[in-house]
Amino acid sequence: MENKKHFYTWKNFESDVKKLTSALKHKKFDGIWGPARGGLPIAVCLSHALDLPFLEKSKSEKTLIVDDIADTGKTLEPFFKKGHTIATIFYHHQSRFEPHIWLREKKDEWIVFPWEKT
Repeated sequence: MENKKHFYTWKNFESDVKKLTSALKHKKFDGIWGPARGGLPIAVCLSHALDLPFLEKSKSEKTLIVDDIADTGKTLEPFFKKGHTIATIFYHHQSRFEPHIWLREKKDEWIVFPWEKT
């Protein structure tokens, strides 16, 4: 059986960055970081929108950590355990933790982001 695909568009992304900006604009962070590769587009856009420095690595628990998806949670779990605020576009219920802010629930389809090769 072939996995179903969900094509997430640039238009979806632009709308979701605005939603994340709105949800995060009143919080205090020392910067923003996102893991390569899926977290980078979000981190860069939110860095500009929230006027936060884009960091090469987390400085402290006050660094905002962002990613495209918390699927298994393995990538982001160490930051969650250290007390960072975690924001993602997608969250899957199988993740090891639930991000503080997430916008869309991932079902069982494969998500194809616009910055990925299809």
